[in-house]
Amino acid sequence: MYLQNDYSVTTTTNLDVLRVMAKYITFDMVIIDAEPSKAIETTCKEIREQNSSIPIILTYVYENNSKVFDSNLRKYASSIFYKPFDLTEVTKELTGLLV
Repeated sequence: MYLQNDYSVTTTTNLDVLRVMAKYITFDMVIIDAEPSKAIETTCKEIREQNSSIPIILTYVYENNSKVFDSNLRKYASSIFYKPFDLTEVTKELTGLLV
């Protein structure tokens, strides 16, 4: 992952693990790369309730059938990037959120 060059990165592929980690570990930012779903929405909501200032970044392929999830996720996400995305743009946004 390109972020490991500039940041300390912890990864998981399990939302339950992410919820527990976010509860007990202080992160500067959470990036979730997954298709929008109720589970992703719930996870983002829980993380936001635990830490209202942590940037939550989502990346996924936007599809018409994800409009409702997309709208709901925007309540909790600091930024959403639709794939394919420009790494320069993402890097600028992440740097701005960490300042």
